[in-house]
Amino acid sequence: MIYPDAHLHCASLIKGKLVFDKDGSLRDAIAQGLFLLKVPEYLDLEPGIKLCREFYLPATDHTNYGGFRQQTDIYFDREHFQTEHLLVDKSRWAGRLPCAVVQMAQVMDAVGQVIFQAALWELGVAEHLWHRISGGAVTGEGTHWFAASHYRPERRLPGCAEHRDTGFVTLLYTRQPGFEAFIGGQWQSIAPVPGCFIVNFGACLEALSGRLALPARAIEHRVRECPAVPKGEDRFSFATFINPPACGDLYELQPQGELLRLMSVEAFLRRFNQFTWQDRHTTFGIESVPAPDAAHE
Repeated sequence: MIYPDAHLHCASLIKGKLVFDKDGSLRDAIAQGLFLLKVPEYLDLEPGIKLCREFYLPATDHTNYGGFRQQTDIYFDREHFQTEHLLVDKSRWAGRLPCAVVQMAQVMDAVGQVIFQAALWELGVAEHLWHRISGGAVTGEGTHWFAASHYRPERRLPGCAEHRDTGFVTLLYTRQPGFEAFIGGQWQSIAPVPGCFIVNFGACLEALSGRLALPARAIEHRVRECPAVPKGEDRFSFATFINPPACGDLYELQPQGELLRLMSVEAFLRRFNQFTWQDRHTTFGIESVPAPDAAHE
């Protein structure tokens, strides 16, 4: 079933600040759970596109980004979906990804931090609480993931599971249809807009702001089955994710300003992995994360 296209607000980064088009605002985007962001002119996305096209292919020479299927600590075959992807935490980007991809991911991650900080200001979270409630993720600590996904059209399965992202902010790039979000009580298609990221807010931000005057929404989303396109390329996407450390805690900010601990991040991730993917990767994001000291090397 093809759903109606959703209307999303669009923003740009101007002199390091998030600026929305005249018909939208960050407040609207937080309440809806996602928005579009124009790709900054200084950000080259070609390395990510090349990786998505090649990571699942056999390795050939130094110009090829293939050979990743054998790296089972960062390669994931989602057996119940079309998706296969690489998931690499920031502490391992330099050692496991091509140099050009690392440079791109670092810029994307920095953009995500700008969005996260802007969202916390808009939510009214006092700045002195930012480090604690994010496990340092708001300024580059915590857990920061890069993902590259390929959708296999030969698998007659849903593209990707219905889910909410686990963390605070996701920066996603795709240029093919298939992305759907649950908005206004119904599923709606998110048409790819050339030159734009899709920005999703995640479950940690929703949990943090649930009792505030402006609660953030962790958008429920999925990818429908992606058929082969004659003379076209398979669907792909790549993204950066800003999450708290797996050894940290989830918090809810009370209206009076105090913090309430909800649960450990590890408990939350185990529950998410079990019910979302229903596959053998139930410890993803937990055991695969290096010890806290290693994350800052």
